[in-house]
Amino acid sequence: MNCSQFDGSHLWSFNYFPWFWALIPVGAAIAALVIPLVIRWQRRAALGQQVYEDGPAAHLAKQGTPTMGGLAFPVATLLTIPLSMLPAFAATAAVVSGGTIGFIDDFIKVRLRRALGLRARWKLLALMALAFFVATVSDQRISAARALYGCDSGYHLGFQYQWWFGSLLSLPYAVSLILAVLAVVGCANSVNLTDGVDGLAASTVLPPLIVLTALTGSDTAAVVLGALVVFLLFNLHPAKVFMGDTGSLALGTLLAALAIDAHVLLFLPLLGIVFVVEALSVIAQVVSFKLTGKRIFKMSPLHHHFELSGWSEKKVTAVFSAVSVLASAAFCVIVCYSNLRIPPH
Repeated sequence: MNCSQFDGSHLWSFNYFPWFWALIPVGAAIAALVIPLVIRWQRRAALGQQVYEDGPAAHLAKQGTPTMGGLAFPVATLLTIPLSMLPAFAATAAVVSGGTIGFIDDFIKVRLRRALGLRARWKLLALMALAFFVATVSDQRISAARALYGCDSGYHLGFQYQWWFGSLLSLPYAVSLILAVLAVVGCANSVNLTDGVDGLAASTVLPPLIVLTALTGSDTAAVVLGALVVFLLFNLHPAKVFMGDTGSLALGTLLAALAIDAHVLLFLPLLGIVFVVEALSVIAQVVSFKLTGKRIFKMSPLHHHFELSGWSEKKVTAVFSAVSVLASAAFCVIVCYSNLRIPPH
């Protein structure tokens, strides 16, 4: 193959190892064991979610509900490493390290019985360090895989190549690195912001996670996908357990890591449209209040605005989930419409 003519049609392969899809039920089984243990531990120790006093009044009833159910994601990832055929260090690091940062934050909250855990600056620094690691490791892994496309050893298919409607855009390395770091930090924080209504974060992460799992063939993603489905059963209204920052940071960093791996960072805002809108609603609310003294929304993030407008938690989750499904479907249509040729490895 002439690598100078390499285009997006050779970017992905859907030839998975025979046991790849079996990792989904394995992840589900692990979550089915871990989540009840987390619930039992917190109830026995009289621990649980600490609700923000300035949140919706209806949420005060959630005080004491078991949290850190997202612990199932990093645990399932670690337990299935021996089963992984292809080591995906970036995805594994994203889930485990993101989950660890979140776990520390959650543990401080439940132990000290307060709504605030890690200081924002320390959490941001930790996420930035993780983002830089994930970005650089992803770049090295992607480049090491260039032989799969028939390229010579000197050809570098790093993450500066981003898929764009069937072709590849070559971005400056520094720009790509900054973009990747912003994606990891932004995705982690925006998924965290979305985790404010029963079932909301889990159900809106599910569609893009399915798409990115299929694109990358990541064993880690398959395991977390299975764990997420089981977690959602525990998290639907009325929630028996919350994922906490342990889960939201693990899922957010994983989505970004998979987007880097699949060369679709430019389409991550579409795949994660719900998280983008949630984050922008918070930014707009803060900017508006500081500049004009007025609030745009009744409360931010956006899902709280709809709650205070009379929507039930079930309706908020259903509508936002539908938007996430449509966004992921739109991405799939774009991929198909671009007439990609997907050759086997």
